[in-house]
Amino acid sequence: MTDESTAGDREGATEPVEDAAAVSDAFATLGDETRVAILEALVEARRGDPEERALTFSELRERTGIDDSGRFNYHLGKLRGRFVEETDEGYVLSYAGREVVGAILAGTYDTDVDPESEPLDDTCPFCDEGLRASFDAGEVAVGCENDHTVMRTSVAPSAAADRSMDDILSLAARQTYTMIELVTGGVCTDCSGRLDREIVPTETELSIDYAFTTTCRRCGAFTSSSAGAAVLRHPAFVGFCHDHGIDVVDRLPWTLPLLTDGETTRTSADPPRYRVRVEADDEVLDLTLDERGVILDTERTTS
Repeated sequence: MTDESTAGDREGATEPVEDAAAVSDAFATLGDETRVAILEALVEARRGDPEERALTFSELRERTGIDDSGRFNYHLGKLRGRFVEETDEGYVLSYAGREVVGAILAGTYDTDVDPESEPLDDTCPFCDEGLRASFDAGEVAVGCENDHTVMRTSVAPSAAADRSMDDILSLAARQTYTMIELVTGGVCTDCSGRLDREIVPTETELSIDYAFTTTCRRCGAFTSSSAGAAVLRHPAFVGFCHDHGIDVVDRLPWTLPLLTDGETTRTSADPPRYRVRVEADDEVLDLTLDERGVILDTERTTS
């Protein structure tokens, strides 16, 4: 893992919040069905031909079904420069436009999705009770009757609409691993802001002694997981698992022992150092972490 220590990592440093008036104006721009239709028409063009995704003024007006050229030009002008870009070939979605349409297509603003709950074949790693998986309003949660939660994350409502619970869990796990890769690198998954990361003692009765927490300086997003999660995407851990016939990506998070068996110990107070231990067959992998969850050293030995 790369340690991205920069001037932006100074203790207490915060990132500027976007101007409230500009943000309000951006959302107000989208408060019109015609403008949303223009964005969706550009998505449809990209879906039809990803390499020739630009539409001319007349093509875009025709696709949105607006006969009045002046009215159409007015609404297009409201989007241009923020959500739509004009190129030599025609009009295309900007980065902000792609993000907005992606959220619309994902169902982010549509909460009219029936919740689901199903029992799983797995048992809780903390109490051996049966696990249940639920999906409600874009949130996937897996836990037991004793209120032990082994996974809680978000999945786009539209992604769950045509998937079984097993498929939803598989998608949630892959998204979780992607999220872990970002947050361990200090990047917020919500706004791409910088994260403050820290390994802290846990205050629960579960068999997890230390937690890996992150807080975004820009948007305030907070994550918390066992300290073992900080090593999940490190090449040493992935390679160790591969050598022992374990495909990390295909495993659901709570089935990875290091996340729930308390195999994280503090080895030094000054400077703070932590050891995450992983065992498989007759081999042991030790990973040394600093107080931010950055991996400093790895060692494989025969147990």
